[in-house]
Amino acid sequence: MKKLLVLGAVALFGAMNAQKNTILVGGNISYTNSKTTSNVSGFSTEGKSDEFSFNPQVGYQFTDNITAGVKLGVASSKVTANYSGFGYSADIETKENYFQYGVFGRYTIPLNETFAVFGELDVFAANGKTTTPNTSGPVITYSESKTTGFGVLFTPNLFINFKNSFGLNFNIGGLGYTNSKVKDSDIKTNQFGFEFGKGITVGISKNFGGK
Repeated sequence: MKKLLVLGAVALFGAMNAQKNTILVGGNISYTNSKTTSNVSGFSTEGKSDEFSFNPQVGYQFTDNITAGVKLGVASSKVTANYSGFGYSADIETKENYFQYGVFGRYTIPLNETFAVFGELDVFAANGKTTTPNTSGPVITYSESKTTGFGVLFTPNLFINFKNSFGLNFNIGGLGYTNSKVKDSDIKTNQFGFEFGKGITVGISKNFGGK
């Protein structure tokens, strides 16, 4: 059974009817929990997964169309598995923690009093830590690996205005590039790609400081 909880996020601020010289504050927050079980030939497995992310941002609207600011990203996940059967039982955990920080720029085009579209370009650096189990021996041991990297991401968005620049933002994907390296090793990853239509990110937005 899988549960997905997206806590309405205060995200992607500053779209429709937003005035220049205003402050934009926002972010998004999400939590995912899932559980799987199986029982094959007397050997049972139970797995649990928890994922959490929070991405706040603060910006300044220089004109009615152009906004720039800073943003952060914090994410963590934990996968726990229990294996039991025939007198054997073991609990195994895998953990990941991720931190991202960078700047963003945004250009907004109002369509009418209700709708607007805006493109956002993010440039960011990131670091993370992963804890993984080793089950090859009689005793379970754990090892840690740390990563550093950077990336660029462009996302198109739709804003629906309810009142005084307060409304909902919708994002269905983006185009991006990331580069990462595992610390104290020669393992490097370069990734370029785009993703549209696989999911929708929904946010709540509001401009502050306008007349």
